[in-house]
Amino acid sequence: ECDQLCFVCRSGSVRNHWTEIYSFVESLAEKFISPMLRMSFIVFSSRGTTVMKLTENRQVVHGFQPEIPSIPPLEQEAIRRGLDILQYEVPGGDTFMHEGFKRANEQIYHETYGGVRTASVIIALTDGELQDVQFYYAEQEANRARSFGAIVYCVGVKDFNETQLSTIADSIDHVFPVTGGFYALRGTIDSILKKSCIEILAAEPSSVCAGESFQVVVRGNGFYHARNIDQVLCSFKLNDSLTINEKPTLVHDTYLLCPAPVIEDAGQVVFLQVSMNNGLTFISSSVSITSTQC
Repeated sequence: ECDQLCFVCRSGSVRNHWTEIYSFVESLAEKFISPMLRMSFIVFSSRGTTVMKLTENRQVVHGFQPEIPSIPPLEQEAIRRGLDILQYEVPGGDTFMHEGFKRANEQIYHETYGGVRTASVIIALTDGELQDVQFYYAEQEANRARSFGAIVYCVGVKDFNETQLSTIADSIDHVFPVTGGFYALRGTIDSILKKSCIEILAAEPSSVCAGESFQVVVRGNGFYHARNIDQVLCSFKLNDSLTINEKPTLVHDTYLLCPAPVIEDAGQVVFLQVSMNNGLTFISSSVSITSTQC
C-alpha cells in the first residue's frame, strides 16, 4: 500500500491554464491504477485546500477501464468526485507552496501517528519562482514531510526555479522540469509514473522449507527512488505482532536480494513489505512466502 498526495498551484498566475493543470492531475489518477494506492488532491494559492482527502479504497476514474481485474469499476466514487471538484476550482491569489505541504502533512501525520505506517509520495506542481520567504517555508514543510517518511517530488512549469525545486524535493532527480509550457504537462506523466511508483510485485522463492535459512528476491519497481538506498529495508511480517526487518545485500531498481528470517512452522504465511527510509514507513503488499514441511 502507498499514499499519493498530489498538490497543484491554484494562484492567479495559472488562471488561463487551469484546464491543462486539471488534465494533468486527471491523467495521473488514471495512470496510477494499483489497488494498493490511495490518493489525495490538494490545491494551494494564498492558502491550501484539501479537495479530496486520502481515499479509503482505490477507486476508478470515470470512463477508465482498469487493466487489473482486482479493481472494481466503481465509477462515481471518491476519486471521480474529487476530480469533479478540482475541475471547477477558480485560480487566484499568491503562490504559497508551503500551504499545500501543510495540508499534505496534516494527512500524513494523522495516518502515521494513528498507527498506519504507510509510505507516502508527494507530487507538488508549481509554475513560478518562489520569493525568499515563500521558499524558506516551503523547504521547512517539505523537510517536515520527509521527517514523516514521505518522498517529495516537484513538477516545475513556466517560470519555475529549478534550484529551488531541487532543494524542496528530495534531490535534483526528484524534479520534473516542464520546459514546453502548460501544454507539455501531459508529456511528463510517464516519467513521473516511472520514477514515483514504488511497488512490490513478487517474491522468489514464494515457498520455502520450514526451519531452513534462505534468501529471497523481492521483485518490483522503484527501489532506486529512496533518498538514500542505504536506508532500504526488506520487512517480513510473520504475524500481527512480529515483523522482522533485514538489510538487503543487493539493491536494484527492479529487485532486492534479502536475507530472510527462518520460518519455524510449516504452513505459515509471511507477508513482504519494503521500507525506503530505514523503517519509518512501509510499502505493504499482498506478496507472501509460505513455509512447507520438507
